[in-house]
Amino acid sequence: MTDRFTFLESLVGKPYKIGARGPDEFDCYGLARHIQMELAGVDMPDVAFVEPTTRAQAEAMLSHPERQAWEEVTEADVQDLDLVLMGNVAKRDFHLGTYVKLTTAGAVLHIDRHAGVVVDDIPALRASGFHFLRFFRRRA
Repeated sequence: MTDRFTFLESLVGKPYKIGARGPDEFDCYGLARHIQMELAGVDMPDVAFVEPTTRAQAEAMLSHPERQAWEEVTEADVQDLDLVLMGNVAKRDFHLGTYVKLTTAGAVLHIDRHAGVVVDDIPALRASGFHFLRFFRRRA
């Protein structure tokens, strides 16, 4: 298995492309799915070609027969590799990322349409307009 930090670092800067699943280009669902498969051994359903928007992809993933495998957790309980569903309600924009513990502080690895794969802390996400945050963990 790839060293976790090296793997995550190798993703930063990779470009955005709608519907892309990696390893060279991603959309936000594809990036989260790629990280889950590589680091957690979790195979999230590939719903992107059925559901073209992030909100629809996340809802499809969470309503998929495997939905029972995911549980919502509070921000205070978020842990490494939990999924983060973000929403900017004013723009009707939804986005998916992965919470990662890079140091003692955690951050969200996600993809920006212009900058590619980036790492932002939760206050920075809120400052950019993502006020709606929900956290999901794979059940053991």
